Amino acid sequence: MLNNVMDTNTSMNGNVAPRKPGGLKKRNRFESRKRILQAGLEVFSELGYDAATTKMIAARAGLNESLLHRYFESKEGLLLEVNKLCLEAIKNQKPYPPQETLEEEIYRFLTEKLEFDEKNRNFIRIIISRALVDEQLRKTMNKQMDHAPDGFLKERLYAFQNKGLLRKDLDIEGLFYLFLAMGFSVGLMERIVFNKSISHCKKRFRAFARNICGGITR
Repeated sequence: MLNNVMDTNTSMNGNVAPRKPGGLKKRNRFESRKRILQAGLEVFSELGYDAATTKMIAARAGLNESLLHRYFESKEGLLLEVNKLCLEAIKNQKPYPPQETLEEEIYRFLTEKLEFDEKNRNFIRIIISRALVDEQLRKTMNKQMDHAPDGFLKERLYAFQNKGLLRKDLDIEGLFYLFLAMGFSVGLMERIVFNKSISHCKKRFRAFARNICGGITR
């Protein structure tokens, strides 16, 4: 997930940009931060937040533990930064191609989110569990949350409505958040928390898409 971090010494055309004074030091700092973030993601996912230690994470990164504290201050600071990069990875995902029917659009949207969560389920489980017991962490994470990456779905719902395939009296904004809530309920709670099977979740999404389209389409 963190492999898409750009090397700041590489230009847009792929050539190495000329180094500025102090460039080597900045590059070393960038590389060290990147290694610690990747190690944090791995160790948090494998052991959980409580069992993971800054010493373990630094050892996985192959760096001195003091560097972790210099860049992130604490284990919680590192967790927040890893979570921030995970959210940025979501933002950088390209939307899937538009679907021909509303039912397929809803189903594809939900299953895409399910598959992303599945790839990162261990880390997501940690984030959810920490947010439940740590109020300050929860507040910080709430500020980091952004549903903008899913905005393409709203645009597609409006397009269906403009074509006369969705009732004109429907609140698209409300529908959008209904679909997000369904993705959270099944993808996170049923799959990650209660360990329901992928096929179970996809069946739930298919039934939801089919049933809701029966009431909102024309």
